[in-house]
Amino acid sequence: MKILFCGTTFPRAPELLALLLPEDQIVNCHSEHVKELGLGVDVIIPLMHRLEPELIERTSARLIHQWGVGLEGVDIPAATARGILVCNVPGDVTVNADSTAEHALLLMLGLSRRIHECFEAFQKGLWGAPVGDILMGRTALIVGLGRVGKALASRLNALGMRVEAIRRTPDPDAEAACGVVRAGSLSDFYKFAQHADFVVSTVSLTDQTRDLFSEPLFTAMKPTAYVINVSRGPVVNEKDLLRALQDKRIAGAGLDVYAQEPVNQANPLLSMPNVFATPHVAGATELNYKGVGKVVAGNILAFKSGKVPQYCVNRGILEQREQKNDTSEKN
Repeated sequence: MKILFCGTTFPRAPELLALLLPEDQIVNCHSEHVKELGLGVDVIIPLMHRLEPELIERTSARLIHQWGVGLEGVDIPAATARGILVCNVPGDVTVNADSTAEHALLLMLGLSRRIHECFEAFQKGLWGAPVGDILMGRTALIVGLGRVGKALASRLNALGMRVEAIRRTPDPDAEAACGVVRAGSLSDFYKFAQHADFVVSTVSLTDQTRDLFSEPLFTAMKPTAYVINVSRGPVVNEKDLLRALQDKRIAGAGLDVYAQEPVNQANPLLSMPNVFATPHVAGATELNYKGVGKVVAGNILAFKSGKVPQYCVNRGILEQREQKNDTSEKN
């Protein structure tokens, strides 16, 4: 079976899958060659590549399987129309949430302890500077209290932070269990943000959350506060963020995801001294990758044997269509 990884990002992924599926052919290519190579494969793993209807309509693949959770770049209706199964790896079957939460904590610590300035001071032989700050006693506002948000909340609570949250559906028991002391809806967002030292995005990307972190938020925040994004790049309006940083209306930002990925190296945010930027590695831990690889390999083996893989997001639609076809044939 021929399996295509789209693009050369996340190089550890094809290495792991090759070990788990030694009898299959693992191919990866630069993004500009996906349209060509994607025609003659059995399985497509999109990674960051956007699978447009043009490719989906022409490919011989019958399974699209993401290496992780995100399927924003897959035209699922187009795949369903062609009878192509679309699968992902939910965050609750691996340690993705824990990995991402720890990375958010890394960004918060890096900014509060002024880690970039520490590196520079060390290279210059300066000792005892800069003077950073601690997280204990500070307030974190987590936007999105799903698996990642809860995992982060429990960690920040253990460090002595006050943890607040913005979420769609109230759940006092779940909030208390992870240490959230106050929760509100989107209508409370700017009010809560006025008092937060860190505003952290862990939300999924929807029409409602696109550009959620934009000018009104940055205006509401304290000039000593930081923005953290470990969810999806388009949740943050990067132009508004850049202006807020340049005008010193907020103290800094920790970013692991971007509006365009892989990120353009000319993106001015990357050269800002108060931005702690990482290359979409929040979930890229060995333990998480082993879990993701096990699910992906298991699903490909199931697919090869004629079974429906786990975590198929369009399985129900395909089954309904098959039932309608069977009914039509009987009539």
